[in-house]
Amino acid sequence: MNEQAAYLSDTISTIKAGAGVLLPELLLAFFFLLLVTLDLFKSRSIKQLLPWLALTGLFAALLIQVYGGYSSGKESFLDMLLSDGLARYAGVLFSAAGIFTVLLSLQNKALENLRQGRGEYYALILMLVLGLNLMAKSVNLLMVFLAIETVSIASYILTLTLKEEKRAVEAGLKYVLYGTLSAGVMLYGMSFFYGLTGSLHYTSEGFALALLRADTLLVTVAAILVFAGFFFKISAVPFHFWAPDVYQGAPMPVVALFSTGPKMAGIVVILRFVAPFTDALAFRDVQLFLGIAALATLAVGNFTALWQQTPRRLMAYSSVSHAGFLLTGLLAFGTDYTSSILFYLTVLLFMNFGIFLFLQIAEDAFKVEKLADFSGLGRLYPYLGVLALLYLLSLTGLPPLAGFVGKLLIFSNVWEAYTLTQNSLLLALLVTGILLTGVALFYYIKIPFYLFFKGNQTDEKLVISLSDKLLLGLFALALLVLFFKPDLLLTWIEQLLTQTL
Repeated sequence: MNEQAAYLSDTISTIKAGAGVLLPELLLAFFFLLLVTLDLFKSRSIKQLLPWLALTGLFAALLIQVYGGYSSGKESFLDMLLSDGLARYAGVLFSAAGIFTVLLSLQNKALENLRQGRGEYYALILMLVLGLNLMAKSVNLLMVFLAIETVSIASYILTLTLKEEKRAVEAGLKYVLYGTLSAGVMLYGMSFFYGLTGSLHYTSEGFALALLRADTLLVTVAAILVFAGFFFKISAVPFHFWAPDVYQGAPMPVVALFSTGPKMAGIVVILRFVAPFTDALAFRDVQLFLGIAALATLAVGNFTALWQQTPRRLMAYSSVSHAGFLLTGLLAFGTDYTSSILFYLTVLLFMNFGIFLFLQIAEDAFKVEKLADFSGLGRLYPYLGVLALLYLLSLTGLPPLAGFVGKLLIFSNVWEAYTLTQNSLLLALLVTGILLTGVALFYYIKIPFYLFFKGNQTDEKLVISLSDKLLLGLFALALLVLFFKPDLLLTWIEQLLTQTL
């Protein structure tokens, strides 16, 4: 009896000691419950207050993660969650993505006219950001699974926000089916790892040592199965089929969030997950699998985008191609590739939210559904046209925009890794990535071509809100600043990464 009491006392003390690790998540959970509770009231003034409460919670989480101090950087919570520099920077990106999503939602006409579920919508954004934070902090396979499912459940419901539309229902159904399949396969792979190592703490030394003693083939099979869930989150081949339909059916702010948040969290999880394999005998097999997946993702994303005639589906396959570039960067073992990947993810955040805001304005104000509907709008609204051109050039990876710096850093790391290892797979990825950047220019340039080189379809002059113009300018300014002064961000990233265990 005394032993059980002592064990319980020690466990409670351990939970209290590590509770600081969860401060941003506890804050988001509080605002989530607050939004759900206030949404029960029918008062119109309370309903109008809900998005601003969501913004308050996300800003508070952002400030806590920027300034730190809520954990020492060396603490973990029950060996399941770790609050290091990597998780902290990822949390900053997630909070920023949530804030941008709410701001875009306030400008979206379809969401403005939403009669039911308005409070739930903003609460689910907070839940999704909470799940993303848990993904980035997870160092336990079971915790990773629970965090991914938290994000997935919130994503499924957000996809169905406009449930009156048939395409939203179809997209939500496909999303659930693909998500369920990938989650089941991933969980099966995790069970293999537990059987092989006797541990779920995949960043521990014991886990890595157990992998060294385990059968190479079984380790490789287990890793491939687990990657099914990770690939689903980052929309990498062959778990990318959900992306075009979801991008087509979900509200534009939700699409912008899906194109950034889950992708960033999935990449952070993969960063942690591949670390134990660098010394294992199965490392070459896992590296080969990731290399083939990166090549396939790059090829499918870029070449399929060439044939798209709707902006949403074009951006869906663009998102797939960016997943390929990120997987390419993850294979630059032996180099300082983590800071380059985090820089690329930051740039991707501003690029995607900028272009999706432009598409939202085009849909709401000009009823744009196909690429041809952009005809002449760039000459009629030069401010919108020029900023759209900047975002698309940055997505391609051309100067003088931060997308160029992001791709240059990743390509440099891959080349450095190739010179160290002489691995022909890395050279193939480097050459393919450079060539497909040229292919990307062909489909990204379609929108500016219609904007500036096709005749006007209407002479009607509409007024674009000042808030939309300011947001577009803010995202574009960030891309210009990060091109001319990338060291401002890279220095901060490297300082935070020194806290990583």
